[in-house]
Amino acid sequence: MRSGAPETLFLLILQVSVLLCVCAQGSQSYSYADCTQLRENEESTHFGGRCFCYSSGTVIKWKDFWSTFQVRVTGDDSARIVYPIGEGSCYTPDRLAVLLQCLVSQAWAPSASSENGVHIPLVDEDVCFHVQARPNTRYTLHVTGKKLNRLRFGLFAGGLLLFIFAGTLCRSTLFYYIVGVSLGMVSILVFIVLVLKSFIPQRGLFLVLVASCSSLTYLGFQQLLTHWEEVVLLYWKGLLGYVLASGFISFLVCYWRGPVMDKRTLVVLTWTVQAVALGLMSYGMTYPPAACALIGTLVGMKCLSFIWRLFWGICRQTGRLFGSVLGLFRRRRPQVRLLTEEEYREQGEIHTKASLEELRCHCNRPDFPAWDTVLRLRSPQRFAEFLRGGSHVSPGESQSHDNEYGLGGSYFGDMIFSSDHRGAPVPSRAFSMLGSGDDISEDELDCSDPSPPAASPVSGPLPLQPGLLALPPPTFSPPICPYPPTPYTPPPGAEVTEDMELF
Repeated sequence: MRSGAPETLFLLILQVSVLLCVCAQGSQSYSYADCTQLRENEESTHFGGRCFCYSSGTVIKWKDFWSTFQVRVTGDDSARIVYPIGEGSCYTPDRLAVLLQCLVSQAWAPSASSENGVHIPLVDEDVCFHVQARPNTRYTLHVTGKKLNRLRFGLFAGGLLLFIFAGTLCRSTLFYYIVGVSLGMVSILVFIVLVLKSFIPQRGLFLVLVASCSSLTYLGFQQLLTHWEEVVLLYWKGLLGYVLASGFISFLVCYWRGPVMDKRTLVVLTWTVQAVALGLMSYGMTYPPAACALIGTLVGMKCLSFIWRLFWGICRQTGRLFGSVLGLFRRRRPQVRLLTEEEYREQGEIHTKASLEELRCHCNRPDFPAWDTVLRLRSPQRFAEFLRGGSHVSPGESQSHDNEYGLGGSYFGDMIFSSDHRGAPVPSRAFSMLGSGDDISEDELDCSDPSPPAASPVSGPLPLQPGLLALPPPTFSPPICPYPPTPYTPPPGAEVTEDMELF
């Protein structure tokens, strides 16, 4: 695969994130035909409760991702601004993103703010809100143009820094104590379950307890925020005592347990901190498509290495499977191995004996032309001895072969002295004759004109006397049988036996 594959995968993840966020963003804006349209930086007087809509009318740029516009109502203390309004199309969702958003909103229902002034994020379409007031109550509504929201920008910057330095912070002792004490004060039940994790036998039971304690903590925290003013006025002593007691107990437990040293626990803690950082960045950006695109990009960069390993592993396993399937239809080549010198000699002896035995059996068959073969041989007696089980070489030939090719023979002497004087061994006559690759019979060896032997460096040939003339080589005349060959017909039913004394 090419080196640009990770970049292509990263761009694909970014595009999918932007498309999902745009689809989700389209379901968050509400437009009502009976709402009153407002303009930027204008004050308007109204009576009673009614619906209002505002459109920015400008193209949203990158510096507007942290900008909001403010709506304030003055004139009557009973007038309140309610945002957001409407429940969207959760009963008939036309997109997957809308369905997911509705499921999340059912679990964590956002509470509508009811105040004298609210900061509303910028969107591409009209933003609608409602003013609650008594009938015939006069109030003034003022809309301020888009402006940088410092609180949102601070949350975004803090979340980005927390995401980048999550690994370093999780290994810090100070951060360990801060997180431990904060978790003990906010969710004492989850803190207790985490401390008693080693005493819980089953992992499934531990996860169920963590989920149950987290749900109870969320419900309690939501009720506390809903009745915050009442709790602070009436039960501030109990709230202060709870904070001090839970914080002190959490600090003692964290000091007793010590900082986290397990690598797996540090990895899980790093991922948790980065998830919190993503939540802060999402809330800090007022433009939902940009927030979703940024979160998708960061998650894609975080998971890109895992996705790349998974993709490469799948490709490698697919290639192996494809190769094994092709190997079923491919003819396997035999493995070739060179023989050693000992194996070469052993196989030579075995095959030589087998070939000689096959030749002996062939010559002993009844249909073998014995007389024609005898007329062509120089020494029929040796052939007869061979058929009776004798050796195919005479003792003199064996001794001559040992003198020439044995240890200290003329063949190896020629190779040694030629390699000393010329740098490379020169094959002798016998080597060239053996290396020709043609089979030569005994008659051809005797009748052919032998080449002159190579000069041996050990002992040179004796010089010829000047009075003697070189004689021509003796000619060979084949032996003549005194009796003409007569065909022999064996009697029927009787076993045919050859008289080996004829040879």
